[in-house]
Amino acid sequence: MTGITTRLALAAVAVAALRLPRGQRDRYLEQWRADVRGARELGLNPLGVALGAVRIAGRERRPVMLPIGPLALALRLRESTNLGAVLAVMVLANLGGAILLVV
Repeated sequence: MTGITTRLALAAVAVAALRLPRGQRDRYLEQWRADVRGARELGLNPLGVALGAVRIAGRERRPVMLPIGPLALALRLRESTNLGAVLAVMVLANLGGAILLVV
């Protein structure tokens, strides 16, 4: 027997799935329902799991902006051990910022 919080969580997950593009709804809805139903076994609150699903559904609808320029290089070199490459990106980024301030 499911509790009232589990039923509320299942309703929230259904609403969250409606916010997704049509091609993704069924897959996410099935996965989220299973997560909500199994939450108590893992010691989690089903409403907390449902709120996570709502947050993900909100993010999936936003357009993704790909990083370009120095930001893309910095993200790629984030875990680099090549100190010279990291310093070069930092210098380029600072020069670009200074040029924008002058213009």
